[in-house]
Amino acid sequence: MYKIKQSMDSVNYGGYFHTGGPLDMKQIIDKAAGFGYEAVDIWPHRPLMSPQDWNRQQRKDLLAYASDRGIQFAALDACTNFMRPEHILAPRYEKEIAYLRECCELAVDMNCHTVRILPAFIGYFWGEYYNKGYCQTAMQSRTLEVSTQDDYLREWESVRQGIHDAGLMAKQFDVVLALQGHPPVINCVADLFDMVDEVGLDNIGFGLDLPLFDHPGNEEFIVETVRRAGKKMFHSHTLGNGLRYGPCDVVYATEEVVPGDGLENWIPFFKTCKEIEYKGYFAYEQCAPFLVKGHKKPDVAVIDARQKKGFDFIKSLEEKIS
Repeated sequence: MYKIKQSMDSVNYGGYFHTGGPLDMKQIIDKAAGFGYEAVDIWPHRPLMSPQDWNRQQRKDLLAYASDRGIQFAALDACTNFMRPEHILAPRYEKEIAYLRECCELAVDMNCHTVRILPAFIGYFWGEYYNKGYCQTAMQSRTLEVSTQDDYLREWESVRQGIHDAGLMAKQFDVVLALQGHPPVINCVADLFDMVDEVGLDNIGFGLDLPLFDHPGNEEFIVETVRRAGKKMFHSHTLGNGLRYGPCDVVYATEEVVPGDGLENWIPFFKTCKEIEYKGYFAYEQCAPFLVKGHKKPDVAVIDARQKKGFDFIKSLEEKIS
């Protein structure tokens, strides 16, 4: 039986998408242990665990607190953006690398050697002009750059250079960087593989999240993708994605749901993870807003229920993976 090592992403309790404010890291560790998780993913941003706010003694104390409760730290889930800045005198990716250096130091202090990075991040998924490009996502309004895709290529080159430099920096700490496919520059699985191949560093691999696959329900596509990632699969997240329909079956939005309630075909995903001998963690991430009955934001009790339900669903799949 394949052991699915589950981690709980601390961003779930950051107070971004629920009422009652953020929990602190000890409270999050307690919840993870109570639900049955083996690990916690660190959200290295305020209000949870930004590296600049935690000195060495505080880190040591939290590590001991987690260890006493049987909890390890699976990864640091940094939200990075290596796209070009809005002004030539405001170099973005240099600042991103300086921040990632702090994340690598924090990871080592927490006995964790995996840092998740994003290639780019604009809003939730798409930029304001996403539908005005030619073939690729437009990064600005219709201009000469857009009509020749130079806007997209320049962003790709900026992201590629930033990830490359970040990888070289992370080597100093013996840290691997798990690149999560995230729009608007990496828009599909093929883009994700192209970026990792072009960067060409052995410590740059994949944060391979089934909900972000082009075809998360297609068994053949899932198996092919996981096999291709192979030993460069460094981390993974579990969550679910559903579709919201309007008149005439028009899809007007996606919504994040509990694992098992979405479009994802989990069995072939985990079976292939077993095949490639992936031994890392699968972290449940609540990274999008949702409303509850009465058109209200959920409270912590609702988040708790989702974390437990998601854990139990993923756990139930172990006996189905031969």
